[in-house]
Amino acid sequence: MNAFNFSAGPAALPGPVRERLAEALRPDQRGTPSVAEISHRGARFGAIAEELLARLRALTGVGDEHEILLLHGGANLQFAWLPMNLAVGRTAAYVLTGHWGEKALAEARRVGPAEVVASAADGGYVDLPELGHLPPDSAYLHYTGNETIHGVQYPAPPVVGVPLAADLSSEFLSRPYPYDALGFAYAGAQKNLGIAGLTVVLIRRDLLDRIPDGLPKYLDYRTWASSGSMYNTPATLAWYVALEVLRWIEDGGGLSALGTRNAARASRLYAAIDASEFWSNPVAEHCRSVMNVPFFAADERLTMAAVAAAEDAGLIGLKGHRALGGLRASLYNAVDDEAVETLIDFLKEFERSRS
Repeated sequence: MNAFNFSAGPAALPGPVRERLAEALRPDQRGTPSVAEISHRGARFGAIAEELLARLRALTGVGDEHEILLLHGGANLQFAWLPMNLAVGRTAAYVLTGHWGEKALAEARRVGPAEVVASAADGGYVDLPELGHLPPDSAYLHYTGNETIHGVQYPAPPVVGVPLAADLSSEFLSRPYPYDALGFAYAGAQKNLGIAGLTVVLIRRDLLDRIPDGLPKYLDYRTWASSGSMYNTPATLAWYVALEVLRWIEDGGGLSALGTRNAARASRLYAAIDASEFWSNPVAEHCRSVMNVPFFAADERLTMAAVAAAEDAGLIGLKGHRALGGLRASLYNAVDDEAVETLIDFLKEFERSRS
């Protein structure tokens, strides 16, 4: 029986990447250091870093107007790091479409003024809210491109007259996207770009001029831009895995092919849920996430029984987030068609057995 990983993150790795990683970590007869043991200052790792940045720039389509930073700390650090650098003396504007937008707002308010200009909270985060007026001194508009827990996704970035700051952690490099239209974006690697420990930040170079002097050097984006993201020792293994994932994406036809496959796969799962009298998804169809599909049993008392039965069937990671409950299938880039078809068959059989 094959096992299929639907975990929300750390998430599945593509099979070819797992194989190359295993090979890269396997010691040779001479005892040559593996990719996880080499100095980040040496030529061998320097070649990895150079290719990684070049491939990221090519896939995102950003030019010299953007810096690409490879950082530590994940989205939770960016929630505070962003306003510390770019919102001093201004108001940070936020759109709330779920749990992670709420967390980003809470951290921004620890730093300075932050205002909610749109929120779908009253409706239970099942749709995109209509944007209100932005404060005249808005530093940026922050939005969460894909809400991992609530399963709400922007089909395209909002259109506003201030820089956009996007949390793209759970959809980064899953489809073609206008990254060059964003003033700032961040994404943890552990969803679609490899393993935990690496956070990619895209920042427009003109925004670096807003950063106030006097910040701790570690918390100043300019420090990382000027050091090639090597102000301190980077997460070297995560960098290497990210490079292998980028190679895998390009070998598979790039973001266009990947986006088409991801959308078709999610559509099949949503169709199965919608056709069911037992399973349901409450999110408005026009903003349903392609990456994270929350769904609920008609009898919530059967939720944990469904999770247990799924694990017995080799379907791993389907328990919903504690903030929402239910079940959730994360359909990141490495989750293949066979996994989705197996999940659909399981949902139908579980419904039949409980009818």
